[in-house]
Amino acid sequence: MNTDLPYTLTVGGEEKAIYCDFRDIILICNAFNDPELKDSEKNQIMLTNLYVDDWWAFSDIEEAIKRAVWFIDWGKEYSEKENGPRIMDWEQDYNMIVSAVDKSIKTAESCLELPFMHWWTFLAKFSERGECQFSTVTDIRDKMNKGKKLEKHEKEILRENREQIILKNNAAKEFEYELWGD
Repeated sequence: MNTDLPYTLTVGGEEKAIYCDFRDIILICNAFNDPELKDSEKNQIMLTNLYVDDWWAFSDIEEAIKRAVWFIDWGKEYSEKENGPRIMDWEQDYNMIVSAVDKSIKTAESCLELPFMHWWTFLAKFSERGECQFSTVTDIRDKMNKGKKLEKHEKEILRENREQIILKNNAAKEFEYELWGD
């Protein structure tokens, strides 16, 4: 097990420097959530915003893409089977995500004020968020995606915060949820 934070990725047998601040990676995640972009455009945005060197000069672009996805997915190998209905959107949920990370880092300053935070550190802090606004919103979205009944307080939260809870770019599934029925 490698416990070091990666600052380079091996592509074509060479170490390639990467931009690994969380803000750089969130830009990439936003592009991947954009339903108006083609997959090739999403990959170009990812490669341009992740690799320091000109990616089009790499000997193996496909490997550069796979290594980039591995890095963004926190060192996991990508699997199509893992993709289901989305319960979050990096752009739409950005303020809640930052707030959750800030809660986890327990400092007086926001992660936005830090000059640098490695993407994997950001993900680690984000995964330790505990109960917060973001977890409440994603719990409601998850229930809605699965067609489960919302509790009375969840229906109230949804009614009062519909614009924040319903994903704007949910290409996987558009749904209407019955707020009033049982």
